[in-house]
Amino acid sequence: MEAVSDNFATDQTPTKRLERIFSLQKKAFLSHPYPSAAQRIELMERIPEMLRKNREKILAALHEDFGGHSEKQGDLVEILGMFDRAKYNIANVKKWMKPLKKEVNPVTLGSSKAFLKYHPKGVVGNMVSWNFPFDIGLGPTLDLLAAGNRVIIKPSDLSPACGKVLEEMISETFDEDQVAVVNGGLDLAIHFPSLKWDHLVYTGSGAVGRKVMKAAAENLVPVTLELGGKSPAIVHTDSVTDETVRDIAGVKVVKRGQMCVTVDYCLVPASRLDVFTDKMIAHFQANFAEGNCAEHACGIITDRHMKRLQSLVDEAVDAGVEVTQIGENVAGGSRNMPFYIVKNPPRDLGLMKEEIFGPILPIIPYDDTSDAIRFVNADDKPLGLYIFSGNQNFTDTISEQTQSGGVAVNIAALQAAQPSLPFGGIGESGMGLHHGIEAFREFSNPRGYFIKGKGGTFDAITPPYGSATEHLIHDVAYAPMGKQILFALKRLPGDLWKRMFT
Repeated sequence: MEAVSDNFATDQTPTKRLERIFSLQKKAFLSHPYPSAAQRIELMERIPEMLRKNREKILAALHEDFGGHSEKQGDLVEILGMFDRAKYNIANVKKWMKPLKKEVNPVTLGSSKAFLKYHPKGVVGNMVSWNFPFDIGLGPTLDLLAAGNRVIIKPSDLSPACGKVLEEMISETFDEDQVAVVNGGLDLAIHFPSLKWDHLVYTGSGAVGRKVMKAAAENLVPVTLELGGKSPAIVHTDSVTDETVRDIAGVKVVKRGQMCVTVDYCLVPASRLDVFTDKMIAHFQANFAEGNCAEHACGIITDRHMKRLQSLVDEAVDAGVEVTQIGENVAGGSRNMPFYIVKNPPRDLGLMKEEIFGPILPIIPYDDTSDAIRFVNADDKPLGLYIFSGNQNFTDTISEQTQSGGVAVNIAALQAAQPSLPFGGIGESGMGLHHGIEAFREFSNPRGYFIKGKGGTFDAITPPYGSATEHLIHDVAYAPMGKQILFALKRLPGDLWKRMFT
């Protein structure tokens, strides 16, 4: 009872609770800094079962926070995706943990050995964005557990129902000193990156990402930042088809465009602009107009975000741009904003200068391949780049002459859903990686090991220096190649023998 009382006293605010758990995890890590593969696997195995057990609560929380959320979309992206990531990490973590042999020079080092071994970093913070509260809360956590770390998750205060469910699930599934969730508002968000984490993961806007990185830099904390950006879909003449339109539209509908790797805008051949735009409008009208797409998408996260998005649409309309609305005007407190197809907006409009992050799809004409490349490269480097083409030369030219966090061909966004592929940005779209072995390495400390063996020239290269040192420097290192080869041939047989049998 006394311990419970002490915890209650220290947990009067979210920041105090964070500090207590942080201290608890730091102490726990020092007592057990290198968990076995079996221990890591057992921890990761808990997450799929936890999600199965709490499926109804998760779907209800998504519905509450977003003012409506497709159950199928909730299942597919927030729950089932974690099954695949857990399965992949569990199947591979033993292999990832094996030491990596490094080359040594047998002439000078004899039978000595060198290898790299990945050690856990320690206690890692995961700052989660509101658009995928469970996927981003638990996906990096699976990677962090695979690397042997302890984790504290901070959900976004814009998705409080999801944050509450995440905290309840985690507290029922893990000990506090292994994985914990701390919910809170602005004070917690400001305080969270200021701690002396061993690593910090942040997913969200670039503006906040800069603040997070600045706070982390005060303690020299390494960061992984996933920040989004304006990800283009570049369509070749041969791919102005119903299939391309369907694939782009389907990705845009996920989370009603509130997804960091969604298609922000389309680049299509100028000669096919009208055809492509008409196809896109027809597809949206046929599939996503009824009920403002409530069956397939979610609501806009807040009224403030609705107003920002509506202002982008209004600015385009006021500028005389052709804007087609798919669905009805929002009424009665609903946040199921209609979709908008915007044809050839000028580059100085807000929707072409900032990441849209909503149900607005600009379609821009280009004249030739170099024109499309110039258009993409004039913006910051995006998180995703999508090429729709059956022409390999076009695909190679676009991908090789642009930069992005990831690339997908003839589909969009799925590069971010593959457990085996690294996911992350470049430049303004972020830094660092998660997913798969790249995440394991990102969240590990790669320690180099050197083990002295028999043979070699150790006596010559360490003080006190003598005639052997003089010989090594002047008669070998600075000698002509022939003398160096002769020196190696004299030493190699014995050193190789020692390497083989010691």
